[in-house]
Amino acid sequence: MRFLKIFLLAIATLVVAHEAMAQRHINVGAEVWIEPNQTPEEIDMWFKRMSDNKMRSARVFLMWNYIEVAPGKYDFSIADLAFEKAKKHGVELEVSLFCAHAPVFYGQQYWYSTQVHTLLWDRDIQAKSAKFIEACVTRYREHPMLATWWILNEACGFEKTSPLATEFTQEWLRKKYGTIEELNKMWISHYKSFDEVRYSSDWERTDMFMWLGAHYDWCDISRDFLTYNFRWIGEQIRKHDTTHPITTNPADFFYSVDKYDLAEHRKIFDIFGASMHAAFQLAAVNRDQYAYAVSGICEILRAHAPNNNFWIGEMQGGNCNFSGLKANAPQAKDLAQWAWSGIGTGARKVLYWATNYRRQGREAGEYGLFGYKGEDTDRSLVTKAINEALEANDAFFTESKPELSSITLILSPETQRMVRQIRTSKNAGVRTWDIVAQTRTTFMWYEALLELGHQPQMRYMSDYEWEKRGKGDVVVIANSATMPSTEIPRIEGFVKRGGRVIFEGLSGFYDEKGVCTPLHNYGLEKIVGGRYVDIRHRDTPQYFNLEGIGKVQGHAWHPIVCATAPTAKVIGSGAEGDVAIYNRLGEGEVWWFAPSISMSCATRNNSAELVEVCKVLLNDKLLQQPFRFAEYVDGAMMRVLRSGDEYVTILTNNKFTPCTIKLIAPKGLEATPIFGAAKFASSGKVKLGDRETLVLRWK
Repeated sequence: MRFLKIFLLAIATLVVAHEAMAQRHINVGAEVWIEPNQTPEEIDMWFKRMSDNKMRSARVFLMWNYIEVAPGKYDFSIADLAFEKAKKHGVELEVSLFCAHAPVFYGQQYWYSTQVHTLLWDRDIQAKSAKFIEACVTRYREHPMLATWWILNEACGFEKTSPLATEFTQEWLRKKYGTIEELNKMWISHYKSFDEVRYSSDWERTDMFMWLGAHYDWCDISRDFLTYNFRWIGEQIRKHDTTHPITTNPADFFYSVDKYDLAEHRKIFDIFGASMHAAFQLAAVNRDQYAYAVSGICEILRAHAPNNNFWIGEMQGGNCNFSGLKANAPQAKDLAQWAWSGIGTGARKVLYWATNYRRQGREAGEYGLFGYKGEDTDRSLVTKAINEALEANDAFFTESKPELSSITLILSPETQRMVRQIRTSKNAGVRTWDIVAQTRTTFMWYEALLELGHQPQMRYMSDYEWEKRGKGDVVVIANSATMPSTEIPRIEGFVKRGGRVIFEGLSGFYDEKGVCTPLHNYGLEKIVGGRYVDIRHRDTPQYFNLEGIGKVQGHAWHPIVCATAPTAKVIGSGAEGDVAIYNRLGEGEVWWFAPSISMSCATRNNSAELVEVCKVLLNDKLLQQPFRFAEYVDGAMMRVLRSGDEYVTILTNNKFTPCTIKLIAPKGLEATPIFGAAKFASSGKVKLGDRETLVLRWK
């Protein structure tokens, strides 16, 4: 029951940090990679180069396997040097406690590697980690340059057979099922006791007819074990420091939405963060969608973070030729676009990986913002220009918040979990219906809305405040194939109170147990006013006519639906039957477009058809915004910040060809450019070149 007691204690404990703890002044900084054999002169140069470019924030690692040189003996000399040089050059430190990867003398599992994104191994390592954390925190907690404590780095994976993971798994299952007989029934297994349960690769097998009971539980166990590690490390920090904020940086919100319990993370962290490398995390989308992806990930963080405090924990600062999923060398215009997109979505800080370069091994000679000997690059110079703009307008940015619409896009971790199990191989089924499909198509809606000038929000389905929302609010649920039964009455109440919902794609085809609901009781039927009759895969493009919208292309399937409620009517059809329904429920409205329009748009990297849907159904929301585009602009994006009666608009062109934006602004406000060289006419016309960014302050 040890884990259960820790969970209950954590839930009963108030979060120590509050709004005043959050970093306020916005700045673009970077990691300074510290490792053995670096000289004091090198470390001094890196912090000086940061200061020269007005980079006031540096992230550094305290590597357990570097610092504990013998059992119980710590050598902080290189870390002390980093703190000394940071103080000399006026750079505050975000300190990553790399406290799960132990020194090699504590176990062979730590041999052969300098840095593994692992979690705690067993109780003995956990106790030793607590001593390391205590040594670090008590040493630096009074240092004037310490800004935040950072838990681990891109933590997600772990050794599944480790003693601590095994203990956690057994207790998790005991808590859920109560008796081993109940577990065996749900898993199709024959364990004698919970103590007999050990990780099996069969839990993650997806071939043929492997049952989903163990798979679903293992996905949830993995998510909760990560949360347990975060919570435990956070508690160790708080034993010795109740002042400095705590943060971390999840590795991936495209491929791992289901691995992060953001609602629980709010109880642990004071600031949310995430890694957003073009070579890794953004590889799920096309090159001209990277800024949309950065903004979208930031929106997920903002929406779920405590007091909306978040930052970009890692952003690729230089070339990645060999180590990434996609080779990429960002230019100055890329960094400007990505950094400003994050800031415009509410990020309080942007940190590049990295100021300098690893010396040897994986990533050696990659990612650096400066030249190999510390020379200026186009990337460092544009970073200085961004920071100069932020400092010159600090009074505005310090108090600024994003201006947001009442449109919210819904992410479905349950759908990603389901897809991990149901696809029998990477090449099975519809090729694009993979683990990133629901996230990617939701981001396609995000892109379409931004190209019209909307300022949409994004949330996990379970975290949306359905009970507090209704009239005036709009929710878009795209391709949420798994619809948890617990969410259906919440959505129904939202609609009855006057909320609007747009369902699109294969939403609600399964419940949280993997049951295909159209076979017996389609869970969404009461809400959408209809049900599925059939879903037919077709090899050729499928086109559908939607009432008031026109012709759209769906992806892979020709669904057939029928209206069943007297308040519902068919509003779309294809060659083989009806495909769309409109329904009134209470004071609200529901549109159900069964074809996957967003997947078709994502596959073709063309949002035009979703744009038409948004024009017809959501134009009233656009007209309520203080700033908007006069018309759709392919590849454009605007983020809006507000402080008092003043605004900042961040305009970007994500395409590799020029674009022209006609911006509609509130009367009586005048704009002053604070970043970028693009021309802005008094008429509101802005011409942006290839990947260009223009930032305007309005008074």
